[in-house]
Amino acid sequence: MRNIKDISVKELHEYISSLGYEKYRTYQILGWIYKRKVSNFSEMTDIPKSLREKLEEDFELFSLTPVDKIKSVDNTTKLLFGTKDGEIIESVLIPSKDKLTLCISTQIGCRMGCKFCSTGMQGFKRNLKPSEIIDQYLLAAKIEGRSPTNIVIMGMGEPLDNWDNVRLAIKKLIDEKHCAISKRRITLSTVGIIPELKKLVSEFPELPIALSLNTGRSETRKKIMPIEKLHPMNKVLDVLKEKKRTRKILTIEYVLMDGINDSDEEIESLVNLIKVKNIKCKVNLIPFNEWENSPFKKPPEDRILRIQEKIISHGISTFIRKSRGSDILAACGQLRWKYLHDRR
Repeated sequence: MRNIKDISVKELHEYISSLGYEKYRTYQILGWIYKRKVSNFSEMTDIPKSLREKLEEDFELFSLTPVDKIKSVDNTTKLLFGTKDGEIIESVLIPSKDKLTLCISTQIGCRMGCKFCSTGMQGFKRNLKPSEIIDQYLLAAKIEGRSPTNIVIMGMGEPLDNWDNVRLAIKKLIDEKHCAISKRRITLSTVGIIPELKKLVSEFPELPIALSLNTGRSETRKKIMPIEKLHPMNKVLDVLKEKKRTRKILTIEYVLMDGINDSDEEIESLVNLIKVKNIKCKVNLIPFNEWENSPFKKPPEDRILRIQEKIISHGISTFIRKSRGSDILAACGQLRWKYLHDRR
């Protein structure tokens, strides 16, 4: 059975008209789904009962089922959802003083193979459909009792590797008749797949982008991120440099790993790369969130602080991203891996 969120407004119009109902019913239905976030079609009280029954017969309203909810001591909440085909995906709710950020997944697993990523080490199952991406937002809002103010598309999976579905999901997340989230409040994180990156910056010029770079050296990146061989970071940065699209500057994500990319030489290479490319950006330093059997470790705190100071001394805004939810395995893929391991 098809999920109603996977069809376009035009298709829903045509479906409604084919049943002999007025087209304005389409917008009533959309309002119930995306604004009021109903749990079933029967709750749509201003829709004729016969139409509600037909919708129930022809469509499913949710493609995901909540499986588990685990809250951290820092109030970060990890959500596990089950799919119709028996898979498990993750989302994370991160509260702060004035906002509630939701980190959502776009794939079950990932095929980018980044050596430091728990999801990447689990292999790839399949892409998520638009409804499965949107449902993470709608279900998280129902579970939390309030809608997330910000979305970061940086959970399980590489968004640009599932571009067609991610594109459709973003369109509904930002559309006024659907979720109506500001473009500037949705950040997409990517390792940089050049053809789809060009499409992203062309179609959604106001959407903030976070580039998972993790080094300024191509040779180092090849060792920890196989994508570098196909889509070199120099060419990826050229695409982002050309966009000239918005007041939002690029965020460079740098996962700090002890003895891998935290040396003075590595940091100098990052600074030089930013200067040579003349890119307006900020750097997010992310101390490695350790997971079971990982060969990587987080650098000592004093070294992390020295790295931040070094990059700032070159006039580049640099922040240390505090690890959230470490007690509940909130980093990408960790809780899913444990859940599946325990279930086996």
